[in-house]
Amino acid sequence: MVNELTPDKFLSHSEAKRLITIVEDKAAADRAKGRLVWPRIEMMVRLALGTGLRVSELTNVMVMDCNLDKEPCVFVANGKGNKSRHVFISCELKNQIRNYIKSNALAPDDFLLNVNGRKYSTMALQKQFKKATRAAGLNPEYSIHATRHTFGTQLYERTKDLRMVQRQLGHSSIATTTIYAGVSKERTLEAMNGLYK
Repeated sequence: MVNELTPDKFLSHSEAKRLITIVEDKAAADRAKGRLVWPRIEMMVRLALGTGLRVSELTNVMVMDCNLDKEPCVFVANGKGNKSRHVFISCELKNQIRNYIKSNALAPDDFLLNVNGRKYSTMALQKQFKKATRAAGLNPEYSIHATRHTFGTQLYERTKDLRMVQRQLGHSSIATTTIYAGVSKERTLEAMNGLYK
């Protein structure tokens, strides 16, 4: 368990946006040439930043685990501690997953992130993530686990709801989730100015 989230453990809002923009541009260029490398990386980055899944959970997502209907979510079977959960996703991510499945002609029992029908290993996903962060000019220390902390941080900043963050990330204890409440020192300092005005 991480006791404190330092800036090297999660992407800022602007860094996350830059990463998405870079992988999106590279994926579009690859698609125009009939290549699949960057479209796969784009899907991995979007799924990681849009769900906060652990890297082992990312590798195990199958097409059939993606509910792209009325209440879009990704089903995580046997997550940490052999616990399963539904992770709700945005409508934007739902549409991106749907388009990715269609354009790659994936079957329900295919892994969403796969190469030649075989799922990515956690090491391979880590390498692909490093490739994406290099292309975006981000801190080389970022690991793919930083996307999980980025998701938790951004979701908490937006909602101030630790229980929601706990459910989405699949933490068994709320104590683990509280690290996201202490991230934004700038917001705390901002709140302190004019507290009684």
